[in-house]
Amino acid sequence: MRSLTLMLVLLLGAVAWPPAVQAQQNDRAWDDCLQFQDRDRTLTGCSEILGRGNLETATNRADAFYNRGNAHYARGNFDAAIRDYDEVIRLDPHFPLTFIDRGITHHARGNLDLAIRDFDEAIRLNPRLAFAFVERGIAHRARGNLDAAIRDYDEAIRLDPRDAEAFSNRGIAHHARGNLDAAIRDYDEAIRLKPGQMLAFFNRGLAHRERGNLDAAIRDYDEAIRLNPGQTMAFFNRGLAHYARGNFEAAIRDFDETIRLDPRDDAAFVNRGNAHSARGNRDAAIRDYDQAIRLNPRDAVAFFNRGLAHFHRGNFEAAIRDFDEAIHLDPRDAMAFVERGNAHYARGNLDTALRDYNEAISLDPLEALAFSNRGLVYERRGNLSRAAADFREALRLGRARAKADLDRVEAALAAQRRPARPGNPPTRP
Repeated sequence: MRSLTLMLVLLLGAVAWPPAVQAQQNDRAWDDCLQFQDRDRTLTGCSEILGRGNLETATNRADAFYNRGNAHYARGNFDAAIRDYDEVIRLDPHFPLTFIDRGITHHARGNLDLAIRDFDEAIRLNPRLAFAFVERGIAHRARGNLDAAIRDYDEAIRLDPRDAEAFSNRGIAHHARGNLDAAIRDYDEAIRLKPGQMLAFFNRGLAHRERGNLDAAIRDYDEAIRLNPGQTMAFFNRGLAHYARGNFEAAIRDFDETIRLDPRDDAAFVNRGNAHSARGNRDAAIRDYDQAIRLNPRDAVAFFNRGLAHFHRGNFEAAIRDFDEAIHLDPRDAMAFVERGNAHYARGNLDTALRDYNEAISLDPLEALAFSNRGLVYERRGNLSRAAADFREALRLGRARAKADLDRVEAALAAQRRPARPGNPPTRP
């Protein structure tokens, strides 16, 4: 199952360089270079200007390199963008916005150390640029340095208390540290300052869901979807929240929409299968797990859940094959051993079931179901003392249903220990 990831907000728009207007009047190439609607025109116009060499001033060449770098960035050509920003910095090493944009581009390439160095330099050149602190905070968070990220967002907010992006990103960092209350407060403020932020609603929904406040989470996902009806993650996570509330039909509708928007989302098929299974529709569940496995043959959860569906249909051999594959893909999954043990137990293979329960307990000594079910094996094999010990442990670990099993076995043990009632003495022949 997919893990739930926070949506990182990057400032994707580059900041326009102040044009050297007097040198650029009535010049088609400059008109093309300085406009932002058509990136191809920008690239063509700026390249033509740069081809003039020293016929253009150093300031003009810096303008052209900067705007061409922005166009390369917008088209995803990050290496070319960095080369152009390098030239801008060579021509004018004192303009902080170029360092910020080059840092953003290094981040987009995954080179976080270079990104942070560029943001450091931008902040050295102008310590009052709030969004330089925001971008450096984003880079620190991507490196896993949440404390440094929060310090940067704090400073950005001190410099600009109306910076919704700083609050939103600080919320993400608090969320990643597990401080859900602080995260929600920051998302609240981001939404107050900028009510149209889809990501702030989405991320606040994640935080509410983790706190168990499913109704609030669903309201936030509703708003995120209203703001961006094509956001698959909002439908997916709203489906998870509906599932957790037991509203399986609503969950299925959300997973339907996730799949319509992204037919290759294997996790959506797995979770829709779970919702179908919860409604007792095992056939529909198995079809969804089949599709998830076609899309991702290494999805251990899909095999595990399909195994459960086969088990509940009484197809124990198919269930065992799926649990075999789930264990092959994730050998540390104690529950896969428990469920495979259950399938072997249902087929009467007590020795094989016992081995699986033993392995489950070895992997997770706190798994009550493994103790409870191993106790059933010992009981069927006549080893009542060991069965009672397993039922006691299952009960201690919180499995209330083990109480009836323990009472039954202890009653049988008491009957075995009771001395035989004396009868008439034997008579001599």
